[in-house]
Amino acid sequence: MSEILTAAFLVPLFTAGVRMSVPLIFGSVGDVVSERSGVMNIGLEGEMLVSALISFMAAYHSSSIVIGILAGGLAGMCGALLIAFWGVSRKQDQSVVGIMFNIFALGFTNFLYRAVYGVSTDKIKVDILKNIEIPVLSRIPFIGDIFFKHNVLVYIALIAAALVWFLLKYTNLGLKVDAAGENPRAAAAAGINVVKIRYSTYMFSGFMAGIGGAFLSCGIVGTFTENMSSGRGFICLAITILARWNPVFAVCAAFMFGTVEALQLRLQALGSPLPYQFFVALPYAVTLISLVIFGRNIHAPRYLGQIYNKESR
Repeated sequence: MSEILTAAFLVPLFTAGVRMSVPLIFGSVGDVVSERSGVMNIGLEGEMLVSALISFMAAYHSSSIVIGILAGGLAGMCGALLIAFWGVSRKQDQSVVGIMFNIFALGFTNFLYRAVYGVSTDKIKVDILKNIEIPVLSRIPFIGDIFFKHNVLVYIALIAAALVWFLLKYTNLGLKVDAAGENPRAAAAAGINVVKIRYSTYMFSGFMAGIGGAFLSCGIVGTFTENMSSGRGFICLAITILARWNPVFAVCAAFMFGTVEALQLRLQALGSPLPYQFFVALPYAVTLISLVIFGRNIHAPRYLGQIYNKESR
């Protein structure tokens, strides 16, 4: 216990927590936007997984990490567009459509990777993003090491969360998004194209999840592994609820879960009489406990998950 409470343990722990929270930040911030418009992007897990593979493949074959990341974002957007077609245009149950996409994504990524690269145990690698030290800020004791010595996607994630918060709270676009989720018929009567808003937020959510998936394969690992998202998409859904559909709170919750993920890896490395499955399950257990404790008296957007039919009264 005394070893855990030292700066030599805590600083690397929180540094890794920041790094591991990035996919959660991208996914949850995107989901905040889509859910505030009234649609549930249950397919976040599948979008992250597909994007992780497409990003890796694009980066490997183009020898460009930037192209890989953009390809991952576009892959996530395409996945969300498919879900939006069935959930918004075809008016199918959004939860069912998202779950089916997650199942498809798991099988599709495994098949595609093996079809292209075979089943060799030698993983193909790509160069990952390099860390960038922020001048002056990176020299602050403890804080500098934890927050200001990461790759560019870490900083983009934080900037994106702040920008989304501002747009939702202080702009006309944010009002339209909220109107589509709180009362779509009244929004339509006011001249807002609810279907367009929901398609747009679905695609934005998919793009953000795609960047989160790209971060996994091209930002910290440098390769692709089966089921690489490992439930992060579902954790993003929980973060959205815990954050009460606020992007800034989502960043804080994502950092908490990222730190728990980093902690379980370090506890395994230190050695413990407990089975390793206990540590692997720890982040998901914390997610469930957090929902039980902090998930009370939360008011979701009024028409979240409900099918919008503009012809109905």
